[in-house]
Amino acid sequence: MPSLVIDSSMLQSQELRSYLQASPDNFAVLADYAWIEIYKQRTLEAIKHGLSVVGDFPDQLILLRANGEIIQLDPKEPDLRERMQFKGTADRIREMAAIFRSATVDDAVILRQLHGHWNFANSLLPVLIEGAVEIAASLPEMEEQMFTKAEVRIIRTSSRYSAAMMETIYGAAVQIWETLAQAYRLPWQNLGDGRVAQTYLFRYALGLVIHLLFRIRSGSQPVKRMDRMSNDMIDLSFCVYASYFDGFMTADEKARWIHANLVAALEAVSR
Repeated sequence: MPSLVIDSSMLQSQELRSYLQASPDNFAVLADYAWIEIYKQRTLEAIKHGLSVVGDFPDQLILLRANGEIIQLDPKEPDLRERMQFKGTADRIREMAAIFRSATVDDAVILRQLHGHWNFANSLLPVLIEGAVEIAASLPEMEEQMFTKAEVRIIRTSSRYSAAMMETIYGAAVQIWETLAQAYRLPWQNLGDGRVAQTYLFRYALGLVIHLLFRIRSGSQPVKRMDRMSNDMIDLSFCVYASYFDGFMTADEKARWIHANLVAALEAVSR
């Protein structure tokens, strides 16, 4: 039963429709950021388009809990992937799709119902932009502290990383994870490498380091637009979600590269 995390830009794609049509055992995994991208546009047309594909396959959808809830999940308890999911969502999606297909839909009623969703989506944007500014400011310093000039050349030429470089990458991810865990006041200590690798925040931290590697490969260009950086951080969250499932449906080359390397790095940790 393959389950693919769907990038928000792919929600209305023929690729997603074909994937769901191919087998009733194919599932689309939708994260909170996918809905945020739809709701923040504040138009009924955007929501209708957002549901145009998934509304036809309500029994093949997996909806993930909010990012903040997933961060708090205890990795010591079993069935982490199951605990990340909302249950019984098919009826809700089916009901929403039916409302928007109705010829007698009352726009005023729908607007009132969705007002709270829009406010929630828009309230998250300043936080995302603030976080993107902090990360963008730290990237040049991270690069300088983590890698020698010779190692930077290895990254830019896609040569094989040395054992010392791999230790540096995982060490940086652990440090970032510890900082994030403290910021969220998570009580997890002495988990061991296997349990740590199960946590969302460690995977996000490792993804940040891999994002840095992509930046170095691309010439270490300075970040000029914070909206693009905030989009990169949203894409990184999609990559992390996808690392718990069977794959990632996205048209973004950078996101595909980060996801593939994140999965490979996690497999190396678990050996």
